[in-house]
Amino acid sequence: MKIQFLGSAQEVGRSCILVNDAYLLDAGIKIGPEESEYPLDFSEKDVKAVFLSHAHLDHTGALPLLNHLGLKCPIYATKITKQITKILLHDSIHIEKLSKNPAYSEENINNILSYFQFVEYNKEYEEKGDGFNAKKENFAGKKNSSGNSRVKFMLFDAGHIPGSGSFLLTINDNGKDKTLLYTGDINSISTYLLDGLTYDGQIAKENAKHKLKTAKLKTDSLKNDKLKNDNLNIGKLKIDVMICESTYGGRDHPSREAQEKEFLDIVERTVDNKGSVLIPAFSVGRAQEVLIMLSKRRFDAPIFLDGMAKKVTNILLDVPAYIKDVKLLKKAISNIEFVKDFNHRQMIVKNKGIFVTTAGMLDGGPVMDYIKYVYDEENSALLLTGYQAEGSNGRMVLEQKKVIVDNKMLNVKCFVKKFDFSAHCGQKELLQMLKNINPTHLIINHGDIKEMNALAEKAAFIENIHIPVDGEIVRIN
Repeated sequence: MKIQFLGSAQEVGRSCILVNDAYLLDAGIKIGPEESEYPLDFSEKDVKAVFLSHAHLDHTGALPLLNHLGLKCPIYATKITKQITKILLHDSIHIEKLSKNPAYSEENINNILSYFQFVEYNKEYEEKGDGFNAKKENFAGKKNSSGNSRVKFMLFDAGHIPGSGSFLLTINDNGKDKTLLYTGDINSISTYLLDGLTYDGQIAKENAKHKLKTAKLKTDSLKNDKLKNDNLNIGKLKIDVMICESTYGGRDHPSREAQEKEFLDIVERTVDNKGSVLIPAFSVGRAQEVLIMLSKRRFDAPIFLDGMAKKVTNILLDVPAYIKDVKLLKKAISNIEFVKDFNHRQMIVKNKGIFVTTAGMLDGGPVMDYIKYVYDEENSALLLTGYQAEGSNGRMVLEQKKVIVDNKMLNVKCFVKKFDFSAHCGQKELLQMLKNINPTHLIINHGDIKEMNALAEKAAFIENIHIPVDGEIVRIN
């Protein structure tokens, strides 16, 4: 098996991994303060299928450019991943048009969206490797004229954002089937919006069952023995290769309950002191989670939702099967007001309020309009709710109490604090997952080198561990 890292090796962002020169695991960009970084060069025309773990741009943002360069193949993902990807890609090209002329067009985005083939969790599918039929199917796994099967695959709920998944591929490699588990971004900690992943425990349980049964049954009877657990027919699978994210590979998360209490206490205290609260949040998952938290208390100030999170929230309400409890989200929405446009924003920001808006790292979006009114108010608060990448405005606020707005460096006087409401596994959860799955080969990606090394050191119970660099080809014999 040949695995080439076109991105996400010793970095967070631009996840893009090429398997056997034919199958692509994600196709993301790395969003920087000046411009985005795209995957390294490869032969886009030779790709037979893309397996898309979730909608975030660091996993999907390169797809239109790759289409411009010749990519034309099925893209396997959940239904809601396509809906959210559509929003993010159209927003992304709008931003690029403001700063430069992008190499791809709206037509490339529409092409990509037409290639999606929907998959459901915990079901087995086959990738035929011969492109599209004359009549495209909107659901993966349909038989085509050749009937050939190149890759069997399953998608497991990854618990990261709505519709996110981890792909398990069974690839025929030189006459032998080999299994590859690509985690994508994962979270095993349940939140208000999502249940944490559980497939690692299911794999361990089914493998234990299979091991017990093989000791009792004859070889020729195994073919008729189907191990069942929530439709996961994976009891006979040993994971040969596991590509695992490591965003928080070197540290554990603090108590979520304690973080939430402190967060709500600060919001309440700030509002009582006649200040405003600005909450930058990622549009997919984090903004909705924050709204549900805020609904747990009554505040003496209106709550507003702005930015792309408005569209994403409406999608989650329309497709409730991908979230834990739609009633919680509906209740939270009933207590807030959607910001209609720029004029509405300019009107409300002059008064006391709680503003939940994109972008989560303070790099563009409506949050830049709000921060002009909040940054120098000592009785107001800026509460960050997620990862702040190096070089981002959010990181600068945390480390220097400075922010760049309209090309001006401003000294931030309002209260600033970051909360850990991460949608990624911490080190403890990653290690438990690795123990449960126990792959023959572990490849660590999607993390800073410090986080990767820390995870590798703790995971020494796995014999074969590799931390690749971008551009490296890993061969598994």
